[in-house]
Amino acid sequence: MKLTLEQYRLLPSDSDVEFYNLHGYYVARQIFSDEEIDEAIRGSERFYAGERDFHLHKRLKPFKGWKIGDGEVLRINDYVSLQNREIANLAHHPLIGAIAARLCGSSTIRLWHDQMIYKPVDESCQKTTIGWHTDRAYWKTCSSVDMLTAWIPFSDCEESMGPLVVIDGSHRREGFSELRGFHNHNPSGSNAGFETLYREFDQVSLNLKKGQVSFHHCLTIHGSRPNRSNVRRLSLSVHLQDGSNQYCEYKDSEGEIVWHRNDLLCRTVDDRPDYADVDICPVLWREEPSPTGNSYSGGVGSI
Repeated sequence: MKLTLEQYRLLPSDSDVEFYNLHGYYVARQIFSDEEIDEAIRGSERFYAGERDFHLHKRLKPFKGWKIGDGEVLRINDYVSLQNREIANLAHHPLIGAIAARLCGSSTIRLWHDQMIYKPVDESCQKTTIGWHTDRAYWKTCSSVDMLTAWIPFSDCEESMGPLVVIDGSHRREGFSELRGFHNHNPSGSNAGFETLYREFDQVSLNLKKGQVSFHHCLTIHGSRPNRSNVRRLSLSVHLQDGSNQYCEYKDSEGEIVWHRNDLLCRTVDDRPDYADVDICPVLWREEPSPTGNSYSGGVGSI
């Protein structure tokens, strides 16, 4: 879980953290080498071919996502890092956790879950859109509102490829935490008043280079446009929880208890899902002394 001096230099500065708090997203410099990303691509190819290094609990079989035989369509697969070694090496990298810890002000970062998305070439521009949503809308059983997501494209991701798009500063705007348009191809979503927000706030396309990683707050509205390029777009979203996060019972408007897939995977403590289960939600970062002898959170700006 230790970082090299070079990796410490890649952590966000105080001004970077201030930018994240104001805008709801942050783009890191290149933190993965071409070789590390290429290894993850090989892992993805093995995964798509049906190979598994580890197996999820049988209760999650209905949520196994894209599989061989589904064809050349938008592929969405969850918990890939719990099934594939190469993806685990990427998703569980301590630098991902250390950057997230710095951004959200937590001494500990755990994995929440991950999601690999493959966008084929979409000439119709109607099949590979990810609609506007907040991650928090899908994490209602979580006590924390400081959770965040790291987005890792597996190649240079230009505008035509349909990169992640965030709505600048939307995490500070009340009334949109319930936006659940992930599967809605209409970019306006279905939330009343969203059109006003859509016009008032800037949309920022995160056109990242191979090896770069972006981070966004769980309340930041985001989505992605179709892949209009002539090559496929592959990426991994690593969802992260700060150390304070724990399960809290949540009921919908009809009084039904809401559950998350983690509730089926994690061990239970006192009949409650334990979101600190090291087998499902491993610790990616815990604050340790930096090479300068100081806490990394206190000495980053001067490294």
